[in-house]
Amino acid sequence: MTVWKIYLSRFKYVLPVILILLVITIFPLVYSLSLSFFHCDLRTGGRWIFAGVDNYVQALFHDSRVWSSFRNTLMIGGPSIGLQLLIGLGLAILLHRNIYGKSVIISLLVTPVMISPIVAGLKWRMLYHEKYGAINAFLRMLGLDAQWAWLADRNLAVLAVIFTDVWVWTPLVMMVVLAGLQSIPLECYESAKIDGASSFQAFSYITLPLLKLPILAVVLIRMIDTIKLFDIIYVLTMGGPGGRTETISFYAYLVGFRHFRMGYAAAISYIILIVTIALTMIFIRLMRPKEA
Repeated sequence: MTVWKIYLSRFKYVLPVILILLVITIFPLVYSLSLSFFHCDLRTGGRWIFAGVDNYVQALFHDSRVWSSFRNTLMIGGPSIGLQLLIGLGLAILLHRNIYGKSVIISLLVTPVMISPIVAGLKWRMLYHEKYGAINAFLRMLGLDAQWAWLADRNLAVLAVIFTDVWVWTPLVMMVVLAGLQSIPLECYESAKIDGASSFQAFSYITLPLLKLPILAVVLIRMIDTIKLFDIIYVLTMGGPGGRTETISFYAYLVGFRHFRMGYAAAISYIILIVTIALTMIFIRLMRPKEA
């Protein structure tokens, strides 16, 4: 009996935290899941009308904007993650060396990732301004007749979103890869040097294989964040021009909070969740060490 009293006395300290987590996570999850099986339009009073899987069928087979939004998410996220990985890897390798002012440089480079995405989007929105933006002004200084409408042109808008996302999140990739580089034992490089391996061979056969797990981990994190990409889109383009930068998360927002179709928006959100879980499981399998 004494053991149970000790156990309960310890449990009462974590019970408030568990209750708070249940309220802020489990309840919204169950509520939104049940909502996805109903027609609920706030414009007609918000009555719940049972729909079964109609919302999911509508989203997957009859709503072309769902698939175009997924395509836009891929077109933005693919190049963005690729650039972040290349730039972050290069910066991490550079900062892994003993250079003067290393700590100051790292502090300056990680500044973008500490800024709210909304604030970063507002900063870049000013930079992209067609007439008064610093980017077009710099291009005019180089002798170019730059009056480019970065956020109004269909192709330039995609590039603008990609550049902004790369600027914000490359420091995260850099820090993860840098931590991976610092965990590699120096004995590996010393042995390779004794065996006559070149710097390129040491990088190809030692550095990259040992960085596989950190790279896959940070790509997984950035992939999940890209699927949820909303803040930068909302500030820069609102999904335009012509839906060119409308990501799947932003489309779910439009359905729910602009068209007030809450049940349909919940169904789209759970489709996003299922896709995210599937991609996460694939990456986790890739991250598992292979058995000999």
